[in-house]
Amino acid sequence: MHSPLVSVIMPAYNADRFIEESINSLISQTYTNWELIIINDGSIDNTQAIAGKFAAADERIIVIKQSNKKAAAARNTGIAHAKGEWIAFLDADDLWVDNKLEKQLQLAFSNPNIGVVFTAGYSYYQADKLNLPYLIIEGLSSAADMYTLEYQGNYIPILSVIVKKTHVDTVGLQDESSSVAGCEDWDYWIRLALAGVTFYGMPDKLFYYRRHNTNVSNNQVLMLYAEANVLIKNFRPQFFNRPQIAALVNAIAITICRLIHSGKISEALLLSKGLRTISNSGLTRLSSFLINTFKRQSYYLVRSVFKMNRLLYNHPGNA
Repeated sequence: MHSPLVSVIMPAYNADRFIEESINSLISQTYTNWELIIINDGSIDNTQAIAGKFAAADERIIVIKQSNKKAAAARNTGIAHAKGEWIAFLDADDLWVDNKLEKQLQLAFSNPNIGVVFTAGYSYYQADKLNLPYLIIEGLSSAADMYTLEYQGNYIPILSVIVKKTHVDTVGLQDESSSVAGCEDWDYWIRLALAGVTFYGMPDKLFYYRRHNTNVSNNQVLMLYAEANVLIKNFRPQFFNRPQIAALVNAIAITICRLIHSGKISEALLLSKGLRTISNSGLTRLSSFLINTFKRQSYYLVRSVFKMNRLLYNHPGNA
């Protein structure tokens, strides 16, 4: 069996509590033709010393130090240095089951048309050690099917993914902008689907996603903001019918109202303007005016505008 090199990208920021365990979960893989690219993203703890110790002992491991630029930029640095035929992602606080890469590559070799292989797994909190299933969409998905599925939610855990380097070269790097921070992986899967890539979700539980207080996803309102920006950015009207567009507009409108209520006015205004690329009605334009004029006091006015917009959109005479 062909044994391609797999480039494993590991962003690490102040990860000295967990990184050794994460690296060891890669070293323990039954598939051994890999390289590990650790990007020390401006850590001020002992991350560099721990990573350097592993790099000195194993020539497959390299460490790149940079100023803190967040996860997407760190992964992009890793991708730029990757030499493998496949790219994988393992954050410095997560773990892989020891046969993860072997099982995924066996699946990929059985169907050369597959460009992304991802898996199910577990999530857990360090304190209670309780493993909760991390569920996915299983089986083969065409590019069009995965695009539609990803508009229902992000079903692809980044730490489970292996993706062909040729597709990464085609699609480009992950989006480093603050507007999608924390959801840059979701954005990436949609971009890969738009590029025509075929996906496969394996039911095998092959990873452990560690949840703790420093996870980016803990800031719920800003995560919703990033999610909405991803959906606006990648929206292609030909994939949606009218009820689906109405549901999407409503979901983004709810996020805008939550942003206003939380005092995040600039984010609410940007999202309101972005929403007009999906539904450029007079009412959506009015929402931007109200947010810009009345700031946090626009909350109830904007809620009323979006409620009216939803009623008009769903009216039978407008079908």
